[in-house]
Amino acid sequence: MRLAIALLLLTVLPSLAAEPANIIEALQARLDSGQAKLAFADDGHGYLKSVLAALDVPQDSQLLTFTRSSLQFDKISPQHPRALYFRDDLAVGAVHQGEVLEFIVNDKSGAPAFYTMDVKKTDKPRFEVEGNRCLSCHGMVNRYAPGWIVANITAIADGTPQFLDPAKPFDITEQKTDFQDRWGGWYVTGTHGAMRHRGNVWAEDPLRPFELPENKGLNVTDLSDKFDLRQTLKPSSDIVALMTLEHETGFSNRIAALNARYPVSSPAEMDKAMDELVAYMTFLDEAPLPAPVKGTSGFTESFPRAGPRDAKGRSLRDFDLQQRLFRYPLSYMVYSTSFASLNPAAKTHLWQKLHDALLKRPGGDVAIAILAATKSDLPDTWK
Repeated sequence: MRLAIALLLLTVLPSLAAEPANIIEALQARLDSGQAKLAFADDGHGYLKSVLAALDVPQDSQLLTFTRSSLQFDKISPQHPRALYFRDDLAVGAVHQGEVLEFIVNDKSGAPAFYTMDVKKTDKPRFEVEGNRCLSCHGMVNRYAPGWIVANITAIADGTPQFLDPAKPFDITEQKTDFQDRWGGWYVTGTHGAMRHRGNVWAEDPLRPFELPENKGLNVTDLSDKFDLRQTLKPSSDIVALMTLEHETGFSNRIAALNARYPVSSPAEMDKAMDELVAYMTFLDEAPLPAPVKGTSGFTESFPRAGPRDAKGRSLRDFDLQQRLFRYPLSYMVYSTSFASLNPAAKTHLWQKLHDALLKRPGGDVAIAILAATKSDLPDTWK
């Protein structure tokens, strides 16, 4: 009997140990076993299209940044932007004719993980774990844990970033940032009325590297005069997708910081941090839209289709885009790997705080009903 149990453990334990920590590792396991294959394209995009399809990342999530401020900085400029694609818990970075594809992913450990993939054609494409090369920037997000970065960065004409304080180079933006202080260094396509932002332009006078031209980058719907559009999969850098990624970034960073702090911070500090997460998840601190916004890529239509809906057809992924980003006051990231990774003790307190906060928010009762109908592991108070 003991021998049988030992043999059983020897077969079960390796499979448990090999359980993928995130969707990148899961895809690598499928590649290694032959269950999945990646197709290489000779158009300068290499494995990009195939990787996005394998990871279920929509091409219409494409965003473009033109500052020389990431891993392949020497290949980036306004005439040669870096593309980002994302879904819940994952973002993919690519530069046309670049050297690697770049990945950040939330995994079950409760913190982001970083990978690259060589773009050269090979019989066995492989995701490589990254450390210091990514952490040199992503490790500066906050004092507790590495994080995601969407930042407002002023650039000069060749894409070189200008930093007022090199010790704090990243002016990270999220849903509570005023729009006039967002999107420096980004292309932004879409219409947004009187909204002012810092996208689509760079400092034209090298003697005044922090002064951007006014009114030249607003309500842009066509980027064909900026760069050769064949460099990117889509001709857009959608404003709705950009705001959605900002929300996802702020959420993921708060979860990672909470997980890092939970064993060491005082109960009062943790309570304050959870209150901040609740305010973020219920959009209490969201900057209101100055005017209705409309994207250009199809993201506005495809993003809501990816999430669960209740019997009345409602989803936490439904957009508003008239006065705020989302229709209902509860983040869709409640379904994410990032949220699932939250320390169990912290999550117990968070559920009650979220429920209490939603009862005080306009539309909060609808958000509670949607979640109760679409998520199975809720506390009884939600049902």
